[in-house]
Amino acid sequence: MDRHSTRPGRARQGLRPAAGGRHATDDLLARAAALFPESRRWCPSCEAPVGRARDGRPGRLRGTCAHCRHVFDLAPELAPGTVLGGRWTITGPLARGGDWLYTADDGERGGSVVVARRRDDDAATPARLLGHGHPALVGLRDVVTTADAVHLVLEPVHGGPARGPLSPDDAAALVLGVIPAVGHLHGLGLLHADLKPSNVLRAPDGPVLVDLGSVRRLDDRIAPVWGTEGFLAPEIAPGGAGPSVASEVYALGRTLAVLLGRPVRPHLAPRRPVEDPTPLDPVITRATAADPGLRHADVAALGTDLLAALGVGGTDTADAVHQDDPSRPAAPAPAHAPRGAFPT
Repeated sequence: MDRHSTRPGRARQGLRPAAGGRHATDDLLARAAALFPESRRWCPSCEAPVGRARDGRPGRLRGTCAHCRHVFDLAPELAPGTVLGGRWTITGPLARGGDWLYTADDGERGGSVVVARRRDDDAATPARLLGHGHPALVGLRDVVTTADAVHLVLEPVHGGPARGPLSPDDAAALVLGVIPAVGHLHGLGLLHADLKPSNVLRAPDGPVLVDLGSVRRLDDRIAPVWGTEGFLAPEIAPGGAGPSVASEVYALGRTLAVLLGRPVRPHLAPRRPVEDPTPLDPVITRATAADPGLRHADVAALGTDLLAALGVGGTDTADAVHQDDPSRPAAPAPAHAPRGAFPT
């Protein structure tokens, strides 16, 4: 299971019936199952595999976990035709990451948007981003609170997720491309809290940081901690200091390492010398130090170190890595994906 929290998730309400009755619902479940690989289906209670094929029959999105007997429901909860905030009409499921993403139509201005569910009930924190966007950060159009969830209405983004192995120049270009977005969040008193390669989309105009479902306040020491194994700093463990700017530096360092082809979970990989050392290795070592005090002071300092490792210097880091700065290293050519796809 990719994502982890310090407490169990909220109970789901299940799929709302679509127009057309049971047949329409069955069709929607079939579409959703095709978007949600069986290898990524896990019990929300015990994390055992669920929804897997058996006796020649495809796995289901609803059922009972054979391990803990917990009733699971991994189906989309928003059916086509559902209207959020009196404006955004759901047209269908798009992809499944930490939760379902949906496409929706804008009932006021036209056009398509992407709808994602927050991982908690906090609407005020993501709302800080309304009117405070950044070109390297997915745009937030609206925050809609319903009886059982908080939904984020996002601008669609063209592009596929960053994947390694990449050359040092290309890996650094992707990380440098989103560092300004991460710094922008920090300047607003926020943390992204789930930095990793799959949350960096390779868009035509440069890398874009997506997935605002885990965004949290810098000073929040109460809310459950969400994150992805392999990118969580040691201090995020229960009883530790929790998420901070330092843990974001760590996650970016791990992102850089994975983009270079290093293991996602290095603690599970055989210990061996790095086969192909790169000029970025000292940067990664510092960014991922177990002691937060030994890491870069902030993401801008990490960017400066990266530029120096690439032999680029003498410019202000924030300017050097902005989307519209021609002096920054060129991002790799985008891998095209469906409009608005934010896979994890």
